[in-house]
Order: sequence, then C-alpha cells, then structure tokens
Amino acid sequence: MSSAGVVVVGSGFGGGVAALRLSEKGYRVTVVEAGRRFADTDFARSPWQLHRLVWAPRLRMSGIVEVRARRRLLTLTGVGVGGGSLAYAGAHHRPEPEIFRAPGWDPSVDWPAELAPCYDLAERMLGSTTVPRPDCDAGGDGALRQVAGDLRATTTFHPTRVGVYFGPPGVPADDPYFDGRGPGRTGCTGCGCCATGCRVGAKNTLVKNYLHLAEQLGARIRPLTTVTSLHPQPGGGWRLRTVRSGALVRGRVETLDADQVVLAAGAWGTVELLHRCRAAGTLPALSPALGTGTRTNREVLLAISDPGAGVGPGVAISSALRPDDRTLVQLCRLGPGFHPLGAAFVPPVRRFGPHTALLFAMERANSTLTSRYRCGRMTFAPGEGPAEPVSLAAARAVAGRYAERVGGRTHTLWWGPLLRLPFTAHLLGGCPLGGDSRTSVMDVHHRVHGYPGLHIADASAVPTNLGCNPALTITAMAERAFAQWPTA
Repeated sequence: MSSAGVVVVGSGFGGGVAALRLSEKGYRVTVVEAGRRFADTDFARSPWQLHRLVWAPRLRMSGIVEVRARRRLLTLTGVGVGGGSLAYAGAHHRPEPEIFRAPGWDPSVDWPAELAPCYDLAERMLGSTTVPRPDCDAGGDGALRQVAGDLRATTTFHPTRVGVYFGPPGVPADDPYFDGRGPGRTGCTGCGCCATGCRVGAKNTLVKNYLHLAEQLGARIRPLTTVTSLHPQPGGGWRLRTVRSGALVRGRVETLDADQVVLAAGAWGTVELLHRCRAAGTLPALSPALGTGTRTNREVLLAISDPGAGVGPGVAISSALRPDDRTLVQLCRLGPGFHPLGAAFVPPVRRFGPHTALLFAMERANSTLTSRYRCGRMTFAPGEGPAEPVSLAAARAVAGRYAERVGGRTHTLWWGPLLRLPFTAHLLGGCPLGGDSRTSVMDVHHRVHGYPGLHIADASAVPTNLGCNPALTITAMAERAFAQWPTA
C-alpha cells in the first residue's frame, strides 16, 4: 500500500495539466496510466509493426491506439504515458464562439471570457504554431485550396495550427519552449507520421511539456497500471484498487490512497470506471446523468486515391476548409505504407500513404448518445437529436471535387457502408457539468457531486460537439479547473 496527496487517473491532456499545475501548487502527485512509456524510437516504423501501434495487451500488442467497437459506435482512443497526445495529429483549434452558447455549457459561467486566457496558456504550453507554406500551393494542400475555390469557400481555406516544432528538418535543438527546462527537440521532417507516433521528436506530445515539467517537480508516473475501483474512505480521502494492465491472468490487486482523485482517463475510460463503481456499489450516489450527453463530434473519414504526385510531404493535418458554416474538412496524411483503420476495403494503391489523401470531417451539430453499463462493459443507446453520422453530405462534396482535381477516386471505409457504424477519434461528454446533481455529474469547477475530493478533467467534461479537434479545448478547460485549486 502506498499513499499520495493527489492521484491522477490518466495522463492525457487533462491529466497532464493536473500533474503539472498541482505539482506547482505543492501537492504530492501520482499519475496512474494504463499504457506504457514510449521513447520516440519506440513508435511503429511501418504498419507491419502492429504491436507498436495498437493497444491489445492480451494479444501482446502494446501500442498507442485502442480500438473499441460497439453496436452503435466505433472509437479510437490513445493509450500510453501522454494519453491521446501520442496518437493525435497535433491539430489545435479554438471552437467557433457560438459553441459556448450551445446546450450543455452552464449559463452561470461566461465560458468565452474565462477560457480565453486558458486557450492562450494551452497554446504556449503545447507549442501551437501555424503550418509553414501559408499559401499551401503544392500537393494535396494545393488541391484542397482549389476545391475551396470550386465550392466558393476560398475564404475558409487555411493552414492548420499544430503542436509541432518546425526547426531545421531533422536537426536536433535544445529545448525551444521552456528556457531549457524541457527536452531537446528535432525539426519536423514532414514524414506525416504524427498520428502513428512521431519518431523524429518534433511533435509536442505531453511527455515533452506538461508531464516532463511535472516530473521535474516530483510528480510520479506509474505506467501499465489500471484502476479498477474507487472507494471513498469514512474519515475522508480515497482508496483506489489497481491491477497490472493487460495481464492474461488477473494479478495481485494493489491499492493507492489519496486525499483527492482526478479522473482523466478520457471520455471512455472515466465514464466506464464511474459506471463500474456505481454498479458495484462503491459510488452509489453518482448522478443519474452519468453517461448522458456522450458525443462523437460527428466525425467521418474519407479516402481519395491520388495516382499522380500524391499528397506530398507535411504534417498529418496541414490544411482545412469549411464547405458550410458547421462543417470542418481537414486534409490528412499517414506515413508511408500506413493504412487507415478499415482500409482493407480500399483498392490497393502503390505506396498507399503518399498516394492516398484522407479527408477528416467534423460537424458542429447537436446529437448525443447515452452510455450504459451492462454485463461488465459499456454500451450505447441513442440520445437526443439526429442519429450519429456515417456520412456527411458536405464532406462527400469536398471529396468528390478533390478526386476530380487529382484524377483519383473516393473510397468510403468499410465500417460505414457495411455496418452503418458511426466512427470517432474524439469521443466527448458523458459527465455533464452544472449546478444540479440530477442533470449533471460535476459542478462547473469539475468537482463530482456528492463526493468531495473527486474531480474530472478530460474529454468527458466537454459538453457539446465542437466541430473541430478537441485537444486544445480539453487542455484549456483543465487549466481553468486547476487554476482554482488552493495552494497545498
């Protein structure tokens, strides 16, 4: 048995912020992470190294992405020390201002005003910068810019902002972000492998900023450790039961004691853990709103074969456009040889990665799922609003025009047309925030109703479909939450 002032469950964007900011305030912090640690050279070099890409420990795979399929949903989530930052494309977006007027954002808070400085801080910490080549005239970016003109959306075309170090390509440099306190970096080479694990050392994962600085202040990180239950203690504080992640035979249960607990295991991990604890009777007073307001960010993915010059070098997500006022379509790359999930039904293309463009679309519209816990696993039922999409008309229009421009063909990945299965790489919600415990799981300061000392800081707190990549918003919301903690 060991003890810690604060135990943070998960090491993604919310967990990374918690680890650093609470360490700065003098708390003793332990971060518990289900996945393993990765050095830059540990990431997959090719799709043949599936064990370094996919997290399925019972199959001896200890990669950075976990794939989960349910009747109504297919999800990708990041795993490992650094959480989703290991497998995210590095794209940083601030949502449109009207997002914060959507249902779910508690009206007692002026969210745009309170989050604005937190977005600024998140961008500085994550090294947000605009992709070079602002004219985006070449390769796939140039084709997408032409598509914007075809669709009368020229003014919406833009290079993305990303958390990538664009020093001299392939050249190591001393820490360029934190006055020498951070790790050295290497300039981006444009290999496009951001989402399969950056082996260069250019992408600003959380192990290169928040977690690195937290460990310098004494925070401890325990990888390959899965929290199975939470137990509030009679005299205050918490006891967490843990097991070694992915063991073929259930191993020894260990315990961690904490004065306070921060759940930051993502919109799947946190919600599933809370469901399990309520079903087991350890957290019986959790709000009936648990699991409501789960969202897919209304995402779809399309592939376009490009028999010509291909998409060209660049980061994973380099440019984007808005074909209408609620849809964002981004040009995506995978590294040479890498296939997107479901590419088995895409006709083979020589040198798949460079000669296939991916269009990743997100729609800002209100629709939800409700998660439930049955027979030891989380399932989903329809919630409010329209059904989650397997196709978006605006995205199809962009893909069709793009294919015409490059002389290629569009291909829908198999889970959509065959299984009618919605897909998301950015599961959101499930723990609504607000002042009423009947309709929200936590208050606007991210404190769980009815359980003092239990907090949530991850994608499960995001109360609406953002219609853009959520990493920056998750980070900003966490910065706001932990700025309100007192000094230890």
